[in-house]
Amino acid sequence: MIQNDFPQAVEMEKKILSALFMKNGLIVPKVVAILKSDDFYRPEHQMIFRAVKRLHDKGSPIDFLTVEEELRKVNDLQKIDRRYWLALLDAAHSTAYAESYAKTIKEKSDLRKIICAAQIIIEDARKETLPPREILTKAQSALDKIRRDRQPSTKISFADFFANHFKNKVDEMKSYANRKTGFSNLDAKQIFNPGLYIICATPEVGKSSFCGQILEQFARQGDSCIFCSYEMSCFEFCAKSVAREIFRKVPNTDLTVADIQHGVWLPEINQIVADFAAAEFDLQILELQDETVDDLLDLLKPLCTDKSEAPVICLDYLQIIPAKFGIENSGRKIKKFQRDTNTTFIVVSNSKEPSETEFIADVVWTLQLSEELQPQKILLKCLKNRQGTKYECSFLYHSAHDYLEPLILSTDSDLERKEEL
Repeated sequence: MIQNDFPQAVEMEKKILSALFMKNGLIVPKVVAILKSDDFYRPEHQMIFRAVKRLHDKGSPIDFLTVEEELRKVNDLQKIDRRYWLALLDAAHSTAYAESYAKTIKEKSDLRKIICAAQIIIEDARKETLPPREILTKAQSALDKIRRDRQPSTKISFADFFANHFKNKVDEMKSYANRKTGFSNLDAKQIFNPGLYIICATPEVGKSSFCGQILEQFARQGDSCIFCSYEMSCFEFCAKSVAREIFRKVPNTDLTVADIQHGVWLPEINQIVADFAAAEFDLQILELQDETVDDLLDLLKPLCTDKSEAPVICLDYLQIIPAKFGIENSGRKIKKFQRDTNTTFIVVSNSKEPSETEFIADVVWTLQLSEELQPQKILLKCLKNRQGTKYECSFLYHSAHDYLEPLILSTDSDLERKEEL
C-alpha cells in the first residue's frame, strides 16, 4: 500500500528502470547488486524490476521488448497501466547516474522500513500485548533485518581478489605471526590469527582457569582483551590473578585462591596488588547475568570498534547464555560477530565432545584430565585447525592456585622428572 507521506524517489525509480533497458542491460549487474524489488516504492516498479532480475539471472538479453514479454509470462503486464509502461521508454536518456540513483532509492527504502518497524513497535507498546523485553527483542530483530539488507554483495571474482586484496590480506596475517599466549608449548603449535576458537571439556577440568590465564598473558603481551563471564565475578577473576602471581613468585606457597578471597594475606600480596593497579595492559571483565547473545554482542561491539586493533575476547561459557533458539543459533551469531569485527574469540563449551555448534569454529580444542594427582596433568587436544595442523599440548594444573604450567617433554629424563611431580 502506497503512503504518500513516506520517503520515496519515484522519479528516480522511473529513470533507473528505463536505464536498465538501454545498451543491452549494461548497467543491470551494478543495479541488482544494490537494489531488491521491494526497495522500489511503486508496486508496478517492483514487478518490472523482478522481471529484469529474472532475465539477468537466466543470462537473457534485457531490453524493453524482452522485459515486456517476461511480464506477460507471469501475468504482471496486465496489472500495469499501458500508458505508464510505454512512458518508461522516455524516462531516461542516459545510464550515467543509474548507480547513484540506485543508492538513493535504497536509502529511501531503508527509511520506509525503519518507519514501518517503529510503527509496529509503538502499536505493541500502546496495546501492552507483549512484555517490554519481548517488544525490545522484536524491535532488535526488525532492525537487524534492515541492517542485513543494507549490506552490499560480498561476491568478489577470483581475479579481482588477487588483483586488489590478496597481498593486503597476507600482510594483515603476517602481523599476527608473533602474537604470543605466554604458553610456550601452545605458541610453538598455534598461530593465533583472528577467528573463533572453542574449547570443550566437562566441569572441573580447568577450562575457565585456562582461559583466564591465557587472556591475562595475551594482555601482558600487548593485546586488548575482554573476559565475558556469566558465572565468575570481577572479584573472583582478580583473586585468581593474585593467586597465580603469588605462585609464580613463591612456588612452595600454600596460599590458595579461596584464602585470598577470605583475607589471608602475605607481604608479597601488597606489591602484587600495587603492580596490578598500575598495570598498563588492557584487560576488561564483563560481568553478565541474563543477557542474551544479542545483548552480549551489543555490549561488545563498541569495545571492538573503538580499538585500533581488534581485541581477544573470551566467553565463559556458551551453554549458560539465555538462548531462545538454542546454543547453535548463539554460536552462529558469535561467529558472524567475530568475522565482522575481525576479533579473536575464545568460547568455552561445557561439553566433553564437540557438537554441531563447534563445527562453525576455526579451531576446536578439548581439555582432558589425564592424571588426578596434584598437580593435575591436563591434555589439550586440537581436533580442528583451519589455521594449521592438529596437535596436542600438556599442562600441569595447580588447581588450588589457578595456575597452568606448560609441560614440555623433550627427553626421557624430562618425562621421568615430570612424572615424579
